[in-house]
Amino acid sequence: MASPTRPRPDLPSDPSSDLPSDDPSVADAVATVVRRTVEVLPRVGTLTADGVRDAWEGAGRSLSRRVVAGAEARRGMGSADALARALAGTPQASLVAGGTVAVLALRLARRAERLGFLAKRTPFWLLATAVPALAASVRHGADELGLVAAHLIERARVAGVEPDPERVRRAAVQIVAGVPVDPEREPSHGALVLAWLRRAARAALPFTAGVATAEPQALAATAAGVDPALLGPA
Repeated sequence: MASPTRPRPDLPSDPSSDLPSDDPSVADAVATVVRRTVEVLPRVGTLTADGVRDAWEGAGRSLSRRVVAGAEARRGMGSADALARALAGTPQASLVAGGTVAVLALRLARRAERLGFLAKRTPFWLLATAVPALAASVRHGADELGLVAAHLIERARVAGVEPDPERVRRAAVQIVAGVPVDPEREPSHGALVLAWLRRAARAALPFTAGVATAEPQALAATAAGVDPALLGPA
């Protein structure tokens, strides 16, 4: 009889279980980002690019802080392999609208109707799926942040460095956003939310890859390349 396979401590036994976005406080922060986006979209034509990003900044920062706080207890993310597998194996949040999301979708459709130009040039089915797709994209983004943060925290502790939550948060946001990593510099959370919105717009179209992580191996490699010493207290 073959001996049972022993689980490897460096790999999560089930990367889809107990995801960061399953935490109620994170789920609330995700909903706040979605609501804020629905409020901002009708004003896009009157805001500068910086103004649009600033409108999302507070909600995005609050979400990232809640995600990193939850990442403290996550284990099995210490290697680039483990992180890449978790990112690739994370199930996409459903694009089917729940009660709250359906209300937000209806609100956006009504605002689009008042705008006229948007309503005439945007198919109703796209408006109907826009908010569910956004909710799925933001939730998936929260999972990406949480998994990357857990990886950074675990690698820092293995290296004998006690990670500073704020420095981990900044690095995780920068990694997911695809910008140079500098834990001393505050990243733009508004730009990250804008990237999630763009991903949602693509996901709302037919024959697309949805909100899946585009390049999990590359994202994991970037995270694995961060010097753990940078994550300790300044």
